[in-house]
Amino acid sequence: WRIIASSFPLAFMSNPIVNVIIRICLLLEASGICSACWILVRFQKRLVGYEPDDVYLEGAPKNGSEPITQHDKDVDRFLIVTRYIYSLALLTFCVVLVMAGIFAEQSTAVNYDIPPVGAFFLFWFLICWLAVIEGGQGCLVGLQSIDKDRYAESHPQTLRNTSVAHKGDNMDRFIVGRQFLVVLIMFLINTCGSAVKEANPLGLPPGINSIFLTNGVAMMITAIVIGQLTSQVNASLFMLDFVNNYIMLLTTYVSLAIEYSGILHSVYLVQYGFAVVTKTPVGSKEPPRGFIGNVFFWGRVLMSTAILCFALAVTIKALLTEQSGMYEGVPVAVSIVIFFVLMCIVGLMEGMQIAAFALINMPEEEIQTHRVAASNCKL
Repeated sequence: WRIIASSFPLAFMSNPIVNVIIRICLLLEASGICSACWILVRFQKRLVGYEPDDVYLEGAPKNGSEPITQHDKDVDRFLIVTRYIYSLALLTFCVVLVMAGIFAEQSTAVNYDIPPVGAFFLFWFLICWLAVIEGGQGCLVGLQSIDKDRYAESHPQTLRNTSVAHKGDNMDRFIVGRQFLVVLIMFLINTCGSAVKEANPLGLPPGINSIFLTNGVAMMITAIVIGQLTSQVNASLFMLDFVNNYIMLLTTYVSLAIEYSGILHSVYLVQYGFAVVTKTPVGSKEPPRGFIGNVFFWGRVLMSTAILCFALAVTIKALLTEQSGMYEGVPVAVSIVIFFVLMCIVGLMEGMQIAAFALINMPEEEIQTHRVAASNCKL
């Protein structure tokens, strides 16, 4: 879905279902459950010294510690502080609970003989790397339409990053490899911090313990707020500053290497299929592949498709034999339907993010030619 959204952002945003998903996302944000990220965004801006891209590209005056966005102003207002405080308190509670599980040796790290101290440092290293990856992707997508000469002197590492990512079709390759890297990092984070069965490091009441540890809510909030939302918000506003580092450059090369391995090449079948359905050719910034190039490319597609089919068969088999993580009592048929529905929803949401970043710098008049996409962008 990400590769499709990257190739056809306007077509992707023209999907009416995207409008529904956006409204659901806005409703969830309005609940305040993840509003702690706005506080972290505010302090991260001050700590790192982020400035809006217009400061470097248009010569706009620097803002310093002054509020820049509406959310910056909201943080300074009393009426919204309550929402932030309870979300921050919830985040703190979740972090403490996860860390307590690690040091009490009640996390899944013990199953892999990882000592508590090692699990602690590995956990936070992976969270920080995840934050760089999540924010960096949006930056590389959003900076595609910006002339590199405009920031070559002020942001040399950003120039290195974009020079690699924007060369030929590397942006599509980066998106593919980066997604696998994120899944791998999330798996390792869960390995370090997920609670084992019957874990209760803080002696909490069974109901609270079941919600936050048994069902993984503590891990989800910790990873989402710190490892994803905070960096994504700042990256959407400070693209040049955010990727002006070697860590993102390393991440770019790792993502390209993962894509080159071919284990995810089955996504290109979907990309070409989407192009046929929409009657829109798949654009490329590289010359046509030769005979050897085609053999190597389609060979990896075949290998990746075989891996995907095997993985899907194993998953469906687990659902049919009731050996999955689905709650007890849910019929097998319903489990399978839920699985595919959630896969589609996740795909739309992942692609929606890429499309939104890709359209940030697109001329307004061009977006207005696509009514549904314009409506979604405005929302």
